[in-house]
Amino acid sequence: MERKTNLKNRIIPSILVNNYQVIKSKQFSDYRTFGNLTQAVELFSRRFVDELIILDIESSKKKLPIDSRILKLMTSNSLIPITYGGGIKNLSDIENCLFTGCEKIILNSILYENPKFLLEAVKNFGSQSITVSIDVKKFNNEYKIFNHSKNNTEETNLIDYLKFCQESRCGEIVINSVDKDGMMGGYDLDLINIVRNLIERPLIINGGCSKPKDMKDAITLGVDACMAASIFYFTRYSYADIKEFLNKENINIRF
Repeated sequence: MERKTNLKNRIIPSILVNNYQVIKSKQFSDYRTFGNLTQAVELFSRRFVDELIILDIESSKKKLPIDSRILKLMTSNSLIPITYGGGIKNLSDIENCLFTGCEKIILNSILYENPKFLLEAVKNFGSQSITVSIDVKKFNNEYKIFNHSKNNTEETNLIDYLKFCQESRCGEIVINSVDKDGMMGGYDLDLINIVRNLIERPLIINGGCSKPKDMKDAITLGVDACMAASIFYFTRYSYADIKEFLNKENINIRF
């Protein structure tokens, strides 16, 4: 699928939140606490990252209401664009997120229960505000959609679902590799190739990044942004180090 863009590639740190604490997972399990949400947001804000994605897994898994206190903590002292996901169930939730200061919101498991909600969200708030996140896991050499809220796979075919998201004109699509999550073995390049050839929407890849070259490899295959967490927690690479490497490799980044 031919796709043309002059936009610069983004490097996006991500934060998983559970009860106001920053956590990290391996393959969507083995969650460990790493610090305080407010401190983490302030740290990335001081580094002027391209964007910050924050996901409240407690609200998502337990179907709890969005915690407005978390939204205020995220946005009150931040100088960077913030995208939020977790527990969004209706248009009022989206309005609340955007009103509080989030630039975009992320929809994931709610769409398996109510696919029409994506159409309603885009119609009411515009494509630029709505991101779809898809968790993908490999079974018997086939990629399947994984529902993290129910901890099982969806019957919906991945290719069909990608086409649905594109036709709904969401702003962008995040692909999370469950198998690569937290393993620090590089992004799933085969998965990138499959998805990139199916959609024209901006694509964000997540899961497995351990070094700047992993981001270069993904961007070379056509992703618009690299989302990551472990590289910022467990390696020597700073955000500036990553940008400097990519810039020297002639990657079209915001620098």
